[in-house]
Amino acid sequence: MTWKVKRGRGFVPLAMGALVGWCLAGCAGETKRVDLDALTEAEVGTGLSSQDFRSVCERMARSIVQLPQIQNATTPPKVVIAEVQNETDDPLLRADNFTHRIRTRLIEHAAGKIVFLDRDDTMTERVKQENREKERGLIAGGAPGVREGADYFLTGRIENMRAVAGTGETGYYRLSFRLTDAVTQVIIWEQDYEVKKFSRRGSIYK
Repeated sequence: MTWKVKRGRGFVPLAMGALVGWCLAGCAGETKRVDLDALTEAEVGTGLSSQDFRSVCERMARSIVQLPQIQNATTPPKVVIAEVQNETDDPLLRADNFTHRIRTRLIEHAAGKIVFLDRDDTMTERVKQENREKERGLIAGGAPGVREGADYFLTGRIENMRAVAGTGETGYYRLSFRLTDAVTQVIIWEQDYEVKKFSRRGSIYK
């Protein structure tokens, strides 16, 4: 006995269309906007999260701006933000992220009461090149100005400890920052921010 299969004219296009639609739905994945302070699945654990970054930077900025040396200054003090030292065991934690966020928050809350000097190596070299070209008359702008000196240096350090017991893990982070007078080297402000988390099988407690 011979079996004959009848092929409908619309079968192949419909099948191909369904296959393409399934592949697009399954392969494209899902992208959605989430709250900045909400923990994503990738951040659940004992490490620092974006929420921790935002909270520490916000609290520190508000504290520094309220200092009498800042509030009562006749002219806005000039501050250099040094790179934050990463003393943790997390090689993926970029300390310069803290530096950038600190500067952004301070500028936002300072309301002109603090002037920030950009001492990034790349920017310093660009400024030097700009001044050299001004001196040679290659670009307009007159004689190069004298570089401003800092009144204060803001420095910081991030440290951590981890403890594992059974199926649980505890992570402790200590973030310390200080503001130092550039002339007298007197520390006029220093604060620690502590973050402690416990994680077990996808659960997290702070």
